[in-house]
Amino acid sequence: MSLFLSVLSFIIVLVPLVIFHEFGHFFSAKFFKIKVLEFGFGFPPKLFSIWTSEKSVTLKESLKDKLLKFTSKNKLFLCLSSDDGVVQVDDILDSKKDIQSFGEYDIVEIKKVELSGNILRYKEMQWSFNLLPLGGFVRPFGEESSNHPDSFYVKSAYKRLVVLTSGVLVNAVLPFFLFFFAYLIPGDVPQVDLIISEVMLDSPAEKSDLRTGDKIIGINGKPILDFNALQKELTASLGDQVSIEVKRGTPNIFAESWEPKFFYDQQSEVLFATPRWNPPDKEGALGVSITSENPTRVSPNIGFLQAIDKSIDSVFQLFKLAYNSIKAMIIGSSNPQFSGPAAVGPIGIGQITGSVATAEINVRDKLMIYIELISILSLSLAFINLLPIPALDGGRILFVLIEILRRGKKIPPDRERLVNALGFLFMISLLILISVQDVIRIYQSTAVVG
Repeated sequence: MSLFLSVLSFIIVLVPLVIFHEFGHFFSAKFFKIKVLEFGFGFPPKLFSIWTSEKSVTLKESLKDKLLKFTSKNKLFLCLSSDDGVVQVDDILDSKKDIQSFGEYDIVEIKKVELSGNILRYKEMQWSFNLLPLGGFVRPFGEESSNHPDSFYVKSAYKRLVVLTSGVLVNAVLPFFLFFFAYLIPGDVPQVDLIISEVMLDSPAEKSDLRTGDKIIGINGKPILDFNALQKELTASLGDQVSIEVKRGTPNIFAESWEPKFFYDQQSEVLFATPRWNPPDKEGALGVSITSENPTRVSPNIGFLQAIDKSIDSVFQLFKLAYNSIKAMIIGSSNPQFSGPAAVGPIGIGQITGSVATAEINVRDKLMIYIELISILSLSLAFINLLPIPALDGGRILFVLIEILRRGKKIPPDRERLVNALGFLFMISLLILISVQDVIRIYQSTAVVG
């Protein structure tokens, strides 16, 4: 698998999730009439920008004369103030070198479009495209301190909370839509018969009266078409009782090699078992060995309402899987499902997505794997961003909540800026550590294979 394909797969999968997250912030800011100065695709250094949000202002004669001195400059800086909510242009700068002397004003970078008489037409928002394609950002006007009515800083705490949480909400809702559209795509899906080949002693399977030769039909009322579906359903239900629908198998004693080893009842039975968190070594949550027989493909006819139901169920299952994964780390579960690395970074994600891209499976199966992977990553981004770590949404949300508890008394901007900078350094350090872990793990696996 080429490095290029891994990098490309990583960008295709992860970057849109971050961009969708940022669009959540963007649209909620626009809804509350917060001026947005920049929407960045990727992280700096900046490659180029597209400017939008054209405005017109009437200049004082003195400012007009000053502007004429900068006719060769396309990008300028406006010093904005507000008087009873009316925005006025107080000064024009050709650089940020004198900003300190305009500390009572809000400085906005603009792109000059046209000067006609005393009317200045300009664009104040830029869509920047940056060198590092690892995500994106939204830069609202007056994020840290401002008295301007269109700034983020002066909006109520509850409006700022909505803006800060909207990105997380988008990441949490996005998997539903992905699954919904995927289920509506026509095509066949793989299906196998899952036959119990061995039941372990004193296991949940033995206690529930599961037997060798039983064919597993469904779990918790949902049909089980392959081993992966069975494994995910059991992992999402660790410690909880599940209903297992089976067809009893009667041994075909005189079966030839090409004949079935079991005869199966027409009617199914429902048994109950509790998958375990800490199974003995080389045993699974249920305590059975499974063989796959009679692989085939079926074409499920999924309608609109059924697609909605299946999408909700799929997202709910991912939530349970994520919850159980976190719980497994806390309690130290020995379940083999949690034997992999606790976390992967960009390199690990690139390896996984690259493996899917090169897998020799049909397009629909590959699409479903990608959608499940993207959904897991989207929910992970939502969870991580809610953590109360400075520089993340959760850290900024924490500052607003503290402000509410202090009855509107805000934390000083310089102190918040320092804390966010430290949080950013922590996150970068953690990302580097996880990436090093990914490299070591990939190298070791390659060495073993070689």
